[in-house]
Amino acid sequence: MADVTWDEIRNLRADFLNLQLTETANKLSERNCVELIGLLVKEGLLNVIYTTDGKDIITEQRLIREILDEIYANGGRINIVDLAQHLRIDLTYIEGKIGDVCKEDPTLQFTLGQFISADYTNRLVEEINDMLVERGLIPFSELIRQFDLPTEYLNSIVTNRIIGSTLNGIKFESGTLYTENYVRLQQNILIGCLQAAFLPVRVNEIIKTTRVNENLIQSLIVNLIRDNRINGNLLGTTKENSIFYPKVYTDAQAKYIESFFTQNGYIEYSLVRNLGVNDPEGQTKLVLKDRKQILFLISGCIDLLKFLPQLEMNIEQGLVTNEYVDITTLMPNSFNENDIEKLFKTELSLKELIKSSGGELISNTFILAKELQDKIDKKLNGICQEYAEKESAQCTPQMYAAVLQGNIALASASSKGATTKKPVAAAGKRKGASKVVEESNSNQETIPFVSKDEIKSQIRSINEEVPDEIIDLLTDNLYNIKSRQYLDLFVQRVKESFVLKDSETSNDTTRKSEIKNVQESIKQLHGNICIFSRAIEHLTTENETALAETLQRHLIRSLCADMCDNIIRELDTSASSKTGQLSIEERNKIIQKMSEPNRSHLSKVNESLNGKNVETTLSRLEDAANELLQLSLKRPTKKNEKDLTLDIREKLKAKLTDEQDPAMILHLAITLLFYGIHAGRFVHAPGKAVPSLIKYLSKSLPNNINQRLQEMQEYVIQQSTTGTSSAQLSNEKIEFIKKLGLNAKENMSLTALANDAHES
Repeated sequence: MADVTWDEIRNLRADFLNLQLTETANKLSERNCVELIGLLVKEGLLNVIYTTDGKDIITEQRLIREILDEIYANGGRINIVDLAQHLRIDLTYIEGKIGDVCKEDPTLQFTLGQFISADYTNRLVEEINDMLVERGLIPFSELIRQFDLPTEYLNSIVTNRIIGSTLNGIKFESGTLYTENYVRLQQNILIGCLQAAFLPVRVNEIIKTTRVNENLIQSLIVNLIRDNRINGNLLGTTKENSIFYPKVYTDAQAKYIESFFTQNGYIEYSLVRNLGVNDPEGQTKLVLKDRKQILFLISGCIDLLKFLPQLEMNIEQGLVTNEYVDITTLMPNSFNENDIEKLFKTELSLKELIKSSGGELISNTFILAKELQDKIDKKLNGICQEYAEKESAQCTPQMYAAVLQGNIALASASSKGATTKKPVAAAGKRKGASKVVEESNSNQETIPFVSKDEIKSQIRSINEEVPDEIIDLLTDNLYNIKSRQYLDLFVQRVKESFVLKDSETSNDTTRKSEIKNVQESIKQLHGNICIFSRAIEHLTTENETALAETLQRHLIRSLCADMCDNIIRELDTSASSKTGQLSIEERNKIIQKMSEPNRSHLSKVNESLNGKNVETTLSRLEDAANELLQLSLKRPTKKNEKDLTLDIREKLKAKLTDEQDPAMILHLAITLLFYGIHAGRFVHAPGKAVPSLIKYLSKSLPNNINQRLQEMQEYVIQQSTTGTSSAQLSNEKIEFIKKLGLNAKENMSLTALANDAHES
């Protein structure tokens, strides 16, 4: 074969062609044809494709023609898998010729494995249009199922060929194709249905009754309302929860609401809700938006111009005739205590009415007349006086001692005769006095008092028509008040009886001595406050703001408060009966009873005791002492300051020497260490400030000293929180802390301290 020339092949081809054209019985054998074709393919002169069974061959051009024929034979649409089976050609050859086939016939489209011709598309468009004309509405999903076409292709046909066609009025919304005539028909059905409605109707019921398309009904109703073709409102976002309210119905609702409100001066939201309104408050506000002087409460609204005067008149009449008023009976049925509370908070005229008449509002429900209050108060005051006189007459020296210590409480007899402590204690009790607890305390003196049931009986005997609810409320309020009043009265009577005995033997010298003692106490407190304030100023300059504020508050509430109490007791002998430090409320009560200028000066002092500035408080105390007691208080000179500092140091050392409590040992030692490190300045600190002081002093102390202080602090904290300590601190370490405080002095040697700690 290598010797065969091109001329020979060309001659052989010509002979083969002549044989085909010659009408003769002489033909090449199958074997010759196979050899000939094989030779042409080998030389690259011919490209052929074998069928899948290998029996036939076909050229590429012929394959393209066969593909086109199959497309047209199948109505203009065929899948390439089916095409390969029909032609008995491998699928890869078919896929390779897709582009050539589309070039051969530009009207063809190849979409998702299918050839689709323009004729098929035209027929498809005509068929869909015919269906729309006949039915008016076709779901897009139905087209996909019916024609078994790819969604993207079918969507492009619908968008470009049907909606954009000359056939006007076709819309594609919510996955549905429909014509304008169909929409018009649906609208007419809805207009007929909804114009006849005079009650609210659910959209679901409309669908069941009229069979309007459920996908269109929501938008159709909205459009009809917008175009004023039907009158009403559609509330809801989906067909399941949407309700159509006819205008005639909403107008009737609004008319009823306005009429009821005009006639009665109020309207309840529960009544509006019964009219079928889902948002009664919003609907009421909408209907009454042009009205003025309306107060919207929780359960309804009221006309202040009409309802309020009537309410005020009823309250006045009720207080005159019944000595009490149940406000709930004067309000609409559904209005509750919260509505009454809001009404009284908003309308100050009601409060002024009650105040001017001397009434008292109880639990936002009842108003008690002044006459009834006076009767009850007089009755219970008489009981307190009777019990106080009786019990004070039997007072023993032990009881008197308990009174002075504030270690006294009330006891009520139980059904079995046992006594249980009531949580009421004498006002102004001193530090260290026993707290009033539920359990019995053998060290605490108790005095009897009436029970709540007895108080109820006394109130009921005054006015038997008073409801039990009012009596219960009054009993709960008055029992605690009268218990404290009785206890204070008893304490006063006991002190008066003993003071009277002492006063019979006393003379003017004693009074002068007392005045002198008080003045000396005030001077000493003033000097100490000045000394302690120097340490606060020092901390402020070193940006220890938080610690300085803590010390300021403690200094004001302790020494400054004590100084104020001494001034008050010197001016008002009634305050002397109150032991211990007075509260701000107690001071204010005593001060308000004083005359000017005492009241003005002491009110300023009492106000500053609740502040955070020592200098302001101290200045007001100095002014009060100077103006009211003619006691001139001057700030200490350097010499006086030195003497005061040494006096404080010696007192602290004496206290530290005898102290056994680890917490107090640490507290006193830190106070003295601060004095030794910071140029003789003393701090007056609460227990909670000790950790902050340790942290502050750690900057100036050696590490081994800081370690000892930290161990002691952890031990004290653990002991105070749990009552016990898992790790016992040795006596040597506790004694070392005590020694630190006792050896503290100005400009002390920190090196010596460190050596002592190392040796310990």
